Amino acid sequence: MKQTRTCYSHAYKDEALALAERIGVSKVAGQLGFHASQLYG
Repeated sequence: MKQTRTCYSHAYKDEALALAERIGVSKVAGQLGFHASQLYG
């Protein structure tokens, strides 16, 4: 069964990046449920 891709809004992405700058990429990725490499991309 194919997995569908999740599309996040620009506001969500901006907020995730701002949070990553404050508390760290790996912590944010863990809290949001995806890999840290996705934030770097």
